[in-house]
Amino acid sequence: MVNIHVERIPEIYACCDNLITAEDVASAARFQNERRRREHLAWRRIVRDNLGREVRIAYNEVGAPVVDRADTYISVAHSHEAVAVAIADCPVGIDIESSERDFERAKSRFMTPAEQQLSDDKDWGAYIWTAKEALYKLSGRRGIELLGDLRIESYDATERRMRCTIAQRERAVVEISHYAGAYIVAVAYYG
Repeated sequence: MVNIHVERIPEIYACCDNLITAEDVASAARFQNERRRREHLAWRRIVRDNLGREVRIAYNEVGAPVVDRADTYISVAHSHEAVAVAIADCPVGIDIESSERDFERAKSRFMTPAEQQLSDDKDWGAYIWTAKEALYKLSGRRGIELLGDLRIESYDATERRMRCTIAQRERAVVEISHYAGAYIVAVAYYG
């Protein structure tokens, strides 16, 4: 089961927020940019709200966040003023993008001609971009190329569900959602 949490990032965190720990504040302090600190605290707060304040958050060998719970996986993404967190009982990847972002000029760098033909939805470029970013995170390894290694094989427009492959051998599913009329979220898992 995959649970998706999408929230706007607050302008400032109150010092008395009981979910944010001293460890979270110290971890966020490594970012010089205030926006990045707020994003960092926002996703950690979501994880603690769902898994408990005492959950330990670390990073794996490729820099992705992990928690110290057996059979619990997380993935994190942010875009402009929103953060998305997937919490699941299986490996998972998530991405979020503003629905206002224009992917048309860059599509040849991340979308094959066959993928371009799968839909005429006005948001198709955003769907493919977020799907491939989520697949990249799901793969859990560096060196995966959006255009060459991540493929969208089919798309069910009714359910907004894609069947995909990673590096021509791993099968995955990506589900696309819209949030608050402003964001497109893709969540990827093996299946």
